[in-house]
Amino acid sequence: MDQAISTKLSLSCQCKKMQACVEPIAPKLANHLTCYCRDCQKFAVALNRADDVLNEYAGTTILQVPIAHFKFLEGKEHLGCLRLTKKGLYRWYAKCCNTPIGNTLNGGWPFIGIIHSFIDDNKLVEKAGVVKGSVHIKEASREIPVQRLGPCGHTQLVLATLQKLALWKLQGKHKPSEFFDNHGQPIVTPQIQAH
Repeated sequence: MDQAISTKLSLSCQCKKMQACVEPIAPKLANHLTCYCRDCQKFAVALNRADDVLNEYAGTTILQVPIAHFKFLEGKEHLGCLRLTKKGLYRWYAKCCNTPIGNTLNGGWPFIGIIHSFIDDNKLVEKAGVVKGSVHIKEASREIPVQRLGPCGHTQLVLATLQKLALWKLQGKHKPSEFFDNHGQPIVTPQIQAH
């Protein structure tokens, strides 16, 4: 019974108007990491959510999963999209309370990086594994203690992400997508963030 329960990860925005899940989920499927890039920092700031999204070193904890495993359960009408540049990542959020949801590439890629603030499941580590490491640490707001970095380095995590992307693409896990239509276009018009 516990096996069946742990195959679904519960997600929701802060005000609970938007509910979603990742199904199935397993530690071997997911890539759990912390990103310190300036764009992740800018996204949290743009939504006025830096205090609860960024850690004390300006990092965002992200769970990378196949986009086909992400399903909205209610509140999809609150979906918003922000891009920091015309060619930047699609950065999705819940407009009802500005909770960041996650980041995607374009509609042809089988990937979403779900931001920790949208994860509403007290069995996250059991279902998706521990944080494996950190990327873009040079862009952190200050030096990160070694024990906070995790066991995997930047290069190892990037390679793991590329391997998962290639496998998920071969498996056709870019469809169905809750974020892109059948032609690969975003289902809501992205707002381009002015610098």
